[in-house]
Amino acid sequence: MTTPSVEPLVRAVYAALAVGDADALDAVLAPDFVGEVADGMPVGAGRHEGPQAMREHGWWAIGRRYAVLAEPEEFVGCGDGRLLVTGRYRGTRRADGFAVDAAFTHLWTSRDGRLTALTQVTDTARWTP
Repeated sequence: MTTPSVEPLVRAVYAALAVGDADALDAVLAPDFVGEVADGMPVGAGRHEGPQAMREHGWWAIGRRYAVLAEPEEFVGCGDGRLLVTGRYRGTRRADGFAVDAAFTHLWTSRDGRLTALTQVTDTARWTP
């Protein structure tokens, strides 16, 4: 079961990330958004407080080094208003074409029609040779 109010917001994030649309991200992320990128990621790992920090030091940092897409496969409502998304990252490392194919789990939280948090878990070993 998906959480109807959260799922369209999350789908909008994936679409915005696919084309690098900062304005679309700003439309769905709360000013106090906090993103947690998995420890062990070769770039972007750690806690990013605020939409701009998540974009610049999380998503865009990853995008500068990798041409990857987050391909969501399943959306599962958590009953407490959060949404769990599973899927795969697929793409390449820009420097040398190294292929990335790594499973992910994203836990999204929302409040008042905006996304407030993301916790990302991925197999970080799949991002490096």
